[in-house]
Amino acid sequence: MRLESTLMITLALLLAGGAVGDGNLHADAGHEEQGKASKKQDGDEGHHHPENWQFKLPPGDIAEGRKTFVKFDCFSCHEVKGENFPKPQGEAVGPELSQMGPMHPIEYFAESVMHPSAEVSPKKYLAPDGTSKMPSFNEYMTVQELVNLSAYMSSLRPPGMAKSVTGEGKVIAVVPASKQVVVDHGEIKGFMEAMTMGYRVDPWSIADRLKAGDQIQFTIDTEKKAIVKIVELK
Repeated sequence: MRLESTLMITLALLLAGGAVGDGNLHADAGHEEQGKASKKQDGDEGHHHPENWQFKLPPGDIAEGRKTFVKFDCFSCHEVKGENFPKPQGEAVGPELSQMGPMHPIEYFAESVMHPSAEVSPKKYLAPDGTSKMPSFNEYMTVQELVNLSAYMSSLRPPGMAKSVTGEGKVIAVVPASKQVVVDHGEIKGFMEAMTMGYRVDPWSIADRLKAGDQIQFTIDTEKKAIVKIVELK
């Protein structure tokens, strides 16, 4: 009887302990849910980037950016029409820049300085290993200098730039996510040399039927920085 009583007491204690353990688990779960609710109320879930987040540079000083352009001898590799910088000696390492200003967001210029090999066209600007011929300034240029330099390059415009220009080329890629068409085109006289480049299309509906390999004639609105008319060529 004593053994039976002892077993019964032990069993009862274990069951009680189990109940207490379950209670603790439920209590912990309750505290966890309360914690989550508290975080929601406090707005702690905002650590994730917004759904449509994009990298944006702060406003830069164009005049200071021009000084940075001179400081780092950028004119030794890039011609800038309308400026009185010395012209590059021999073959230029990079494209003439006044033609680039109307066509790209400021962040594009920041990337071209920080990561020159990210987008390189045409091939004449590539080194034998496939990277950009442009040197890196990441160890020497301050963030503020980068911001100002990007603002300066983004402000450039070809002298006497027309409101609209027309070019012809082959579609390399259609990118609906960014509403861009990448075109390998010939020289656009008075505006841009021959190159492969992505252009924003506005309205996007005019590019709905395009596909890689299509030959097109396109009109760029230089104020909108976008292709506004596309004619497929046969």
